[in-house]
Amino acid sequence: MENQLRSPGFTLVELIVVMVVLGILAAVFIPRSGNDAIILSTQAEQFAADIRYVQSLAMTQGWSGVSPRRYRINFTATTYNFTDFSGVAVAHPSGTPGSIAFTGGVSISPFPPAPLSNVVSFDGLGRPYTDASAVTLLASTATISLVRGGATRAVQVFPETGMVRVP
Repeated sequence: MENQLRSPGFTLVELIVVMVVLGILAAVFIPRSGNDAIILSTQAEQFAADIRYVQSLAMTQGWSGVSPRRYRINFTATTYNFTDFSGVAVAHPSGTPGSIAFTGGVSISPFPPAPLSNVVSFDGLGRPYTDASAVTLLASTATISLVRGGATRAVQVFPETGMVRVP
C-alpha cells in the first residue's frame, strides 16, 4: 500500500544534487570555451593599435632638421618593439620598456609574414615599407596572422596609405 502513494519522479534532494553538479560543470567549462578567440582578438587589436602608433610617430615627428626620420615596428614570432630609423629604441605608450610579448600563447604564423620580413617601417607621410631601412614601399596588402590554439586573427597593413585593419 505504501508504494501506491509514492509517485514516479525525482525528489527535491535529487533535483538539487543534479543542479549543483551542473552548476559546477558550467563554472569550470563555460569560461574556457571561447577563451582562444577572445585572447586572440584582444592581441590582434592591440598589435594593430601599436602599428598605428608607430605610423603616427613617423607622421608627427618624421622630420628632424633636413633629413626625414622614419619609425618602425620590429617583430619576432612572439614579441615586438619600436625603433627609429637608426635602430634606437622608442618607448611604448604604456611605458613598457623593451620588447612587448604577445600574451596567452599568441604568435605570428607563418613567420615572417609575406611580403614583410620582420618589420614595418613608416615615413613622414605614413607610407609603409617592407624593410628596416625604409627603402622598399609596401606594394600589396600585408597580412600578419596571429594564432592561438586553433584560432587565427589577421592584422592587415595596406600599401600607400598604411591603413591598418583587423578584419
